[in-house]
Amino acid sequence: MTHDFIVIGSGHNGLACAGYLARAGAKVLVLESSPRIGGSCHTAEATLPGFKHNICSVVHTHIPLSPVYRDLELERHGVRYVYPDSLRATIFPDHRSIVMYRESEKMAAEIARFSARDAKTYTQLLSDYGEFIDLTFLPMMYSPPLPPSLQTAQLEQSEEGRTLLQWQASTPVQLLDELFECEQVKVHFLTRMTVLGFAPDQHGQGWICLFRILKGEAPICVGGSQQLAQGLRNALEAHGGVVQTGVGVKRILMSGNRATGVELNDGTRHGAAKAVITNVEPKQSFLKLVGEEFLPPTFVTRVRNYHARGRSLMVLHLALSEPPQYRAAVQNPAANRAFSQEMFGATMAEQVLAYQQIARGEPPRKEMLQICMPTLYDPSQAPPGKHTAVVWQYAPYEVAPDGPQGWRNMREEYAAHLLDQWCSYAPNMTRDKILAMKIQDPTDTERHNVNMVNGVDVVGDMTPDQMGYFRPFAGWSNYRSPVDGLYMCGGFCHPGGGVHAGAGHNAATVIAEDFKLNKWWP
Repeated sequence: MTHDFIVIGSGHNGLACAGYLARAGAKVLVLESSPRIGGSCHTAEATLPGFKHNICSVVHTHIPLSPVYRDLELERHGVRYVYPDSLRATIFPDHRSIVMYRESEKMAAEIARFSARDAKTYTQLLSDYGEFIDLTFLPMMYSPPLPPSLQTAQLEQSEEGRTLLQWQASTPVQLLDELFECEQVKVHFLTRMTVLGFAPDQHGQGWICLFRILKGEAPICVGGSQQLAQGLRNALEAHGGVVQTGVGVKRILMSGNRATGVELNDGTRHGAAKAVITNVEPKQSFLKLVGEEFLPPTFVTRVRNYHARGRSLMVLHLALSEPPQYRAAVQNPAANRAFSQEMFGATMAEQVLAYQQIARGEPPRKEMLQICMPTLYDPSQAPPGKHTAVVWQYAPYEVAPDGPQGWRNMREEYAAHLLDQWCSYAPNMTRDKILAMKIQDPTDTERHNVNMVNGVDVVGDMTPDQMGYFRPFAGWSNYRSPVDGLYMCGGFCHPGGGVHAGAGHNAATVIAEDFKLNKWWP
């Protein structure tokens, strides 16, 4: 059977890309090895019946404001988001807290409780860079990345741009030390980076830190993250697209230097008249499904060097009889209503130390926790009066000295340690209030989604050598590959991991232009 396009993998980027192409009039087939769609947009009753847990993806920061949400009419296809009034609460060991708000005036007032000078700095940063970020950050996410020379040339034209260039070269810690005086304010903003897996002492990420200072959202997909995947599937099928689950791709069929289709594990072949599009991480896509013999040696080297050896995801999925009540809420009641709470110690140095420990294969013992409570704002994800929570932090994939197997011996003990830490901040969370728990250590994260190699939840490290023009590889960040008729659309492409469908949108744009399809979207 022949289709115009075959998409390998039904993660949200693959579904988004397929949805755009199907609405452009193309015949599109999406193949998924798992019995379900969505990749990490997965909601399951992991603990008890009626308790819906978002296995890897909880917050979809950019989706509701994205062109994907608008273009594919996701709301019409059953996708809806709610916005917490209190976004995130950074809780310190002395049980003081800083709550992040959507409204800049409330955020400035919250900072002023700790430092009037820092509140003034925050307000000035908004004045200087808020509009710039609004006008550039989302457009940059939803378009192919600029070469560094062009991006630098544009920024060099203004004083603010030149400052951004210098900040971009710095580490998050350096930037925060330059901007703010109060350690608690610095810690609050640094957690905005470290909860994404960005190392606090990594050069080349200051610009991202600035964005995380000035912008914050925490939209929650009503019904759970799986609803986004289902909505994308609905949008695809409404225009004739086809999704098949439980079918693994064995290899990409080649004719000379051109991809012509796929062969499934059962021997079935599907032809692709125009192109194959892979949503599967690079090593599997190119070294396994294509084969080195069809690739330039220099490209093979790039693929082999693509790395996912940073911070891996460790998660506890909890079914609760009641929501946590934090000691911090005595002074700051909004801490209880925040969608998430972050406990990352009292100083930036503690976060730096935790990430250094992870690099050495040592699961951190000091607080480095984030707790998310979707049911505070979407009660449909639990039985009446009950709640779900996800307790997570970053940890090494390979535990010294035993490697990944080390988690077999320590997962129960380490989970209990994380719970003890959390309960010291929320004393009502005694063990009888935890109705059930599912442990997801970094090896489980990888088993859940093969794209999350080594349990890295952003499909390859988001380091300066693997971001923007360099993601996944310099010269191949435009969603094309050295194989004619083979494109890339996954989180290993710009703008990177996370749930925003940027790579799916951008790949569809490039493909539509290459094949002169009806590019119906703006």
